[in-house]
Amino acid sequence: MPSTEVTTIKSLPTKVEEVALEIGAAMSGSDIYRTSVHDATGAAVWISAGNIDRAEQAFMLDALDSFALEPARATFEREIGKGRGLVAYAARDPRGALHGALLLDVNLRSLGGRTGERITLPLFARLLHRLALRLAGEKPTTAVSIASHDGQPVTLYVQQLVKLRSAGRTRRYEVLLRADTVDSAPAPQEAPRDMLDRAEDPASGGKLDRVVVSQLCQWLAKNRAQLDVDPAAFSVNLSTGALLDESFMGFVEKALRDARMNPRLLGFEVREDQCRSHPEQALRFMQFCEKAGCHVVIDDFTFHSELLPMLRQRSVRMLKIDASLTVAALKDKVAQAQVAAISHGSRVLGMHCVAKRIESPMARQWLSAIGVDFAQGYLLEGPLPITELASLRLTEPVQRNF
Repeated sequence: MPSTEVTTIKSLPTKVEEVALEIGAAMSGSDIYRTSVHDATGAAVWISAGNIDRAEQAFMLDALDSFALEPARATFEREIGKGRGLVAYAARDPRGALHGALLLDVNLRSLGGRTGERITLPLFARLLHRLALRLAGEKPTTAVSIASHDGQPVTLYVQQLVKLRSAGRTRRYEVLLRADTVDSAPAPQEAPRDMLDRAEDPASGGKLDRVVVSQLCQWLAKNRAQLDVDPAAFSVNLSTGALLDESFMGFVEKALRDARMNPRLLGFEVREDQCRSHPEQALRFMQFCEKAGCHVVIDDFTFHSELLPMLRQRSVRMLKIDASLTVAALKDKVAQAQVAAISHGSRVLGMHCVAKRIESPMARQWLSAIGVDFAQGYLLEGPLPITELASLRLTEPVQRNF
């Protein structure tokens, strides 16, 4: 009688193995009998122990077909007896492209969650993103070093806002600053806090902001043809040092002129607390942006009465709700009322509205129901090196189950 085992391992890629072991460590509390990583053809490229038999191979092919047909699907499972089962997790990159899957032979009860909703931890979702990039043969660290600021190399990342309702063709990204690669600690989701804190010093003169704006404008100019086909907008977080430095506006104007780019591509995120602490400077900057053709996003917005006059500025195009409100809204009626009021108010004002730190399908569904335009969160769309956008079309992000 022929063996039911199949040998499908192509090799033992070190980078794939590293991520697989990290996933194993993250799931150490689950009762897992075997873990394997498969590429987009279903072939196993790494196995924790033993071999994949024909039944498991067939299951993996079914899982990959399901993931391909249902882009929003994150898991596929089948019980094999006495509470034991096979669970496959789609390995999609941050853009939603499928590059393979992770397969667990596991005690289903030890995973927790319901069928189709196994493991919803943010860390696990980010590890699957990394695994996908390894399977694709890409390095998640392809972001180019933008400069050395304060003796520390930094890179530009972007995080796309996920559309909850129709909001035009333009894709919208927040520009993030990262000082470490994926393979180093801390993880790339960690911002260089010390550097950002120093930029808040009024005496900093917006030096860090100048580095970011300069490199972003260069990238936008280099990718002008792509952005003409797939329109996008990018917003940079404005530091207090830049807000208070009058010469920073002249720098932005020159950067736009030198790059010969459409200023509508560039926006600045001004926090509500900055507007309250420095109202004259905030108003001056908003008026400058209107003249220059850039847009303004008010971040950490709570509808504080002191900001109402600033909402009349034409350059203000988007309101990002304070994350503490959206987090509390699922349990607190007052927070719900505040979020709903901001959502309704933004529509009256002709602005877009964004909810931040959204990490669950329930929160996303509620926000969509009350009319919020966009959601932002690591489980919806993780940070991506800006240089990776150059190798693909800026397509609509997939709304994932994670």
